[in-house]
Amino acid sequence: MAHHVPVRYDELVHGYENGTKEKRYFLDIDTGELHPIFVDMIERGANTEDAKRIAAGVGTRYFLLPFKSTGEGYEEMENFIDSVDEEKTREMLTNAISGDGAFKKFRQILALFPPDEERWFQWKEEDQHEKVDAFLKEYDIVPEDRPDVPEDRPDAPGDQS
Repeated sequence: MAHHVPVRYDELVHGYENGTKEKRYFLDIDTGELHPIFVDMIERGANTEDAKRIAAGVGTRYFLLPFKSTGEGYEEMENFIDSVDEEKTREMLTNAISGDGAFKKFRQILALFPPDEERWFQWKEEDQHEKVDAFLKEYDIVPEDRPDVPEDRPDAPGDQS
């Protein structure tokens, strides 16, 4: 049976994009609220009431939203770079993601190439939607709203052509 949840789709995307190993988001399917739980606070004994309440309802009322790991974010940049047509741009982006500050340097170089930057944002948004949609499908959750996303975009992250 589908769970119709009063949560906005963009809030789920925000939780996916901003979750980390240290900060996890749980969706309350009764209220539609996203609850951030900070692992280090629980380890220090803070926020234990929230943590206990959520732990008691995991899988029935509270569902853990997936998050993008640093490794997945890096791989996403590599995959995007492979899709860039202009060799010079590809080379600059490849160099940008080497070493410390890879994410920041990638964004700075990408800003020099507006068409590729726009395509990056579309690429990234599609990836976010794929991950959130998989979460929703896994737990049979229907959000309050869901934007239309073109599924036939040839450069989408999941495209096999």
